[in-house]
Amino acid sequence: MAASTRARFGDPGVHAIVRTGRTVHAVTLGEWVGEEEVPELLCHTGVAGWSPAALQPTREPITCAHCLRKTGGAAGPSSQLPLFGE
Repeated sequence: MAASTRARFGDPGVHAIVRTGRTVHAVTLGEWVGEEEVPELLCHTGVAGWSPAALQPTREPITCAHCLRKTGGAAGPSSQLPLFGE
């Protein structure tokens, strides 16, 4: 299950949308069960009831302000509220 999920996000430039959300997040690998690694959101936004189908791959540009800051991208005007103070 972990390997098939990693394969969906293995190419450079593949980002993620959570379920039917509109925010596009950067993806990184994180430790899951044992030493298995699975894709997770760079901003660590919670994904309730994690399942392999919760993250949908996309090649759309990242729109999550927190992910953009972590990747060094320029966060343009956004209606997304900051999670923490600057």
